[in-house]
Amino acid sequence: MNKNPKIFCNNLVYKNNTLFIEGISCEKIGRGIGTPIYCYSTHEIKGNYENFKKSISEFDSMICYAIKANYNKYIISLLAELGSGADVVSKGEIKIALSSGIKPEKIVFSGVGKTKEEIFYAIKHKIYQINVESIEELLEIEDLIKEKKIKKKIDISLRINPDVDANTHKKISTGRSEDKFGIPYHRVKEIFKRYKDNKYINLCGLAIHIGSQIIDIKPFDEAFSKLRTLILNLRDNGLDISRIDLGGGIGIVYSNNSTISFNDYRDIIKKNFIDMDLKIIFEPGRSLVGSAGILVSKVIRNKKGEDNNFLIIDCGMNNLIRPSMYDSYHEIFPVILRKNEIVEVDIVGPICESSDVFGKKRKIEKMEKDDLLVLCSVGAYGSCMSSNYNCRDVAMEVFIDGKKIIDSNGKRIKLSKG
Repeated sequence: MNKNPKIFCNNLVYKNNTLFIEGISCEKIGRGIGTPIYCYSTHEIKGNYENFKKSISEFDSMICYAIKANYNKYIISLLAELGSGADVVSKGEIKIALSSGIKPEKIVFSGVGKTKEEIFYAIKHKIYQINVESIEELLEIEDLIKEKKIKKKIDISLRINPDVDANTHKKISTGRSEDKFGIPYHRVKEIFKRYKDNKYINLCGLAIHIGSQIIDIKPFDEAFSKLRTLILNLRDNGLDISRIDLGGGIGIVYSNNSTISFNDYRDIIKKNFIDMDLKIIFEPGRSLVGSAGILVSKVIRNKKGEDNNFLIIDCGMNNLIRPSMYDSYHEIFPVILRKNEIVEVDIVGPICESSDVFGKKRKIEKMEKDDLLVLCSVGAYGSCMSSNYNCRDVAMEVFIDGKKIIDSNGKRIKLSKG
């Protein structure tokens, strides 16, 4: 007899051979609403936030959820109610943060390509700070303040590039010298000196973000150590640093991979900054929402190939692009365990691209046409990276709160009992 597969998502469990997310059967969701469909556990999101908040409670800090990870308005509102701020990278993200209940004094504007219009929009709404990525951007902001005759000084942090390899996927590593992000480490002091008594800009902090899905603590420690050294050097030269933004990047468990605990992360922050009298800004994204999401999909058909056998599902790379773009791994489970034989298949979507693959040579219980399956840990960089490629619809998103199903507008969905 086949054993139940091991599940690495806290919010999923088999009950009587049927997969449940919180108190709702995934079979009921898929049949009652349709597929493909994203489902998020509100309990998991809240728990992740509270655990992170608890781990950093001894610091003077502010949590700014990285909206890029998932900009669903219900998620942002949920986190706003818990006290979160927002890390944003566009005017659109500022708008959705504000309309979802995030206070402007808890918004940090990051990003390497802010336009003049976006910067002015942020200033008008009196956000907490702008993280500047280059001297050219800083000069443009100064000119904008003069042009618009803005009287109040604008709080600015410089994002530094520490030249640290995060040992993550090359497409999401952002702290190496060859990456487009941040100001070279050795140029920071001259910029602070230049702006020390500037009447338009209050250069008050430093920011750092070395990458995403980081599962080794060493790159964080190396980057934070460099940041500490830089702060001490600036202060020795009479230059005041009152706040630091440590970015995000903490990885999650996608399979049986190890990752960094919030407490391990806290310990290296204590090691580097506890004695420095700094306000610390954190920008968690994936670590708050990644594990909370699943994607329910339906089997279209089995296909026997010359070399491989294929399980074709109704979810495509337009719905979840991470496996195609990043070669990422997501656990895949049948919604109903029928105790069939275990087969080896390539699990693929309907898109006209050979890269539309969710799992190569996966061992899974044999499934048939119209059976449902679940792709796990898709709460971050899933729905928010969707497209209409091949003129396909994006997947609906719902939230599970105990035994309630809620749509993105906060309205309860009631399924027919039939």
